[in-house]
Amino acid sequence: MRFQLTYEKLNELLTNLGFEPRDVTKTSSRRWRHPESGCTLLLPANKMHDPPRPADLVGIKAQLGLQCHLDEHAFELFVTEGRLPVAATERQ
Repeated sequence: MRFQLTYEKLNELLTNLGFEPRDVTKTSSRRWRHPESGCTLLLPANKMHDPPRPADLVGIKAQLGLQCHLDEHAFELFVTEGRLPVAATERQ
């Protein structure tokens, strides 16, 4: 069965990386914050079973890389296969 990326799966990834869900904005976006780095990301809170918009994926990949939470290769593997490389999970 082919992996189907959804916002729900992205939320699980953020949780596994140490991000905490915060409030929902007026535009129905959930704010995610990493307590140590202060990195904040927004994801739609009302589209859990939908595939992510390309703009959301680009933004999340960039921020996770810039904040050293997950490198580009590991993020791409997660997006396509739903898993992280062993080295990425050992850093957590």
